[in-house]
Amino acid sequence: MADGNVFAQVKAMLPVSGDDYDAEIIMQIYAAALDLTTSAEIQMPGEINITRTQNQGVWTVTDTSTVTDQLVITAIALWCNMRIGNPPNYDNLLKAYESLKGQMRLSKTYTTGQVTTE
Repeated sequence: MADGNVFAQVKAMLPVSGDDYDAEIIMQIYAAALDLTTSAEIQMPGEINITRTQNQGVWTVTDTSTVTDQLVITAIALWCNMRIGNPPNYDNLLKAYESLKGQMRLSKTYTTGQVTTE
């Protein structure tokens, strides 16, 4: 599912069902993207654009994000897994997130935005 629907891809990787956590998932997706771009100086390969609106009591999530890079989406999902609920494996999730972020930081693809064939 590499269609740019970041919300659906991240939510599918989380241990949640239903729509109760949608607002928090969206907030954490934006927080993860901010962490990746500021603390790791990673250039986001596309944009995150997710909104949640209510119409006649029904909530709808609209995602027009252009991020399709699976490493970025995986990093975002790891961040969300750490932040939503109280996961018993928080330390492992944090290590995995920091490791992936570190690997991306070392790649010119994510720091210069140029795809390399290294």
